[in-house]
Amino acid sequence: MTSRVALVLVILAVLFASYRGTFSSQSSGEHLQVIDGDTLQVGGDVIQLYGIDAPELGQLCDSNGRLWHCGMEAALALNKLLTLNRSSLRCSPWSNEVQSATAPTRAPQVCEVGDQDVAVLTLHTGNSLALPGAFPDYVEAERQAREGGVGIWHSDFVVPWEWRAGVQSPSRRSDSSRECSIKGVFDVDGQGRYFVPTDVEYAALTIDPDQGEKMFCSDDEARLAGWRRIGETASADQ
Repeated sequence: MTSRVALVLVILAVLFASYRGTFSSQSSGEHLQVIDGDTLQVGGDVIQLYGIDAPELGQLCDSNGRLWHCGMEAALALNKLLTLNRSSLRCSPWSNEVQSATAPTRAPQVCEVGDQDVAVLTLHTGNSLALPGAFPDYVEAERQAREGGVGIWHSDFVVPWEWRAGVQSPSRRSDSSRECSIKGVFDVDGQGRYFVPTDVEYAALTIDPDQGEKMFCSDDEARLAGWRRIGETASADQ
């Protein structure tokens, strides 16, 4: 390692350490809902986790010829983690430089439960990928999961940002296989709202295509079409 690279890493570590002291605790009374493997809703805020990208809800991965719901499993793993630690969840905005290529509508946030970084925990379990330019510990966490064949790393898959763009490889049948499980319905005011499988209302909702209601394959797809979450504030995408 060159002295210049070492200096950059030291500076990043110092900045991140000092930054972590600026977290403000979320109110334990606020509604907490996991949307997918890298997105959650706290009260009226939809939060994109900084520095990672997880398989989308409708994304499938190929494990030795068997397609499995890697996107759904990533969401369920995050939901379990935050359900067990919801009272200690703390989030704070971060620069959108890393996230701009994959989630342009939401400025990312760094979230912690206790003294552990939520994004790093998802990387360690192989339920997300580190984005280019993310913190060095994110890259290291992904490397460990990849070398250990944990989570998505025991299977063949297209990276989430390429999956959303429709990139396909003839050698991966999982690329063209997707399940659109996000329900887009209109509320009593005629506003388009989307619901994911972890929502308590989800099972009872019925889609009426004749009224313009529809299914989406990812939350980004729903949001780009103008649909929003129940209780979401107007500034959530800013």
